[in-house]
Amino acid sequence: MQRKWCPNLNHRRSNAPVRYCPNCGEVVSANIIIKKCSEEEHAESRRRRNAYCTDCGAQLIK
Repeated sequence: MQRKWCPNLNHRRSNAPVRYCPNCGEVVSANIIIKKCSEEEHAESRRRRNAYCTDCGAQLIK
C-alpha cells in the first residue's frame, strides 16, 4: 500500500526520534517502544498542533 505524501521529514530519516509521524500517524521508527500516554500529554501535543501522538499514534485532531 502506498501512503499519501507527507511533508514531515521524519519519513526520510534513518533514525527518526519519534515512533509515529505527527502529521499522518504512520510509523516512522519501529525501533522505538510504544508508550502509553496520558490525556495531559495528548493535550500538550494538540497545543503543538500535532494531528497524531508521536508516542502512541492516537489521532488527536479530527
